[in-house]
Amino acid sequence: IVRRIFTNSRERWRQQNVNGAFAELRHLIPTHPPDRKLTKNEILRLALRYINFLDQLVTEQNLRVAPQGRAGSLEEEETLSPNPSLFYEGWKLKASCSRQIN
Repeated sequence: IVRRIFTNSRERWRQQNVNGAFAELRHLIPTHPPDRKLTKNEILRLALRYINFLDQLVTEQNLRVAPQGRAGSLEEEETLSPNPSLFYEGWKLKASCSRQIN
């Protein structure tokens, strides 16, 4: 019986740990509305989509910067820097257009 209590306690701790990690990940994924309840499956799938979306943004930004082939001034860098709010709107739009999570 002591072993079962220990095993149950360890499993409860493990599950709380996993749930905490999902909660942290959930807060990093922009959705509309922001407090929308998501299943663990949805969190993982949206996180994958969001990571791919961010990867595309970085790739596009690098392609725009690469032709210069030199370090620009701070003013030039600010001009080339992405506007996070515009990208968030784009992600939000993509996410809402693809509400069907495969």
